[in-house]
Amino acid sequence: MAKLVVVGTKQLVLPLTAVGFAPMEAADAAELASTLNTLSVDETVAMVVCGESQAAGCADAVMNFRRNAHGVVLVVPDGPEPKKIGREQVRLAIEQAAGVDLLGKTETQSIPSP
Repeated sequence: MAKLVVVGTKQLVLPLTAVGFAPMEAADAAELASTLNTLSVDETVAMVVCGESQAAGCADAVMNFRRNAHGVVLVVPDGPEPKKIGREQVRLAIEQAAGVDLLGKTETQSIPSP
């Protein structure tokens, strides 16, 4: 059976545990990186959710998970001001696939008036 896992601080872990995610606490980015490395070889893991405040400190571990694991990792905002790490990674993936930056580097772009 596929597992859904949430890794991070209690603030992130508790709500997702209530809806069925397996909890794994990580106090900092180093613990998150270690946990992601462990989970990346577990073929039963379908999804890992982690907070962007910690993921920013271990971007290599997040990218390694994405490259090597059977499951996916979802980086979600977990602070008062989102860092938009997940959006940036999606933008880069689309740019690599399409050969052009379709989303743009900034989230707000003005559309010229006719």
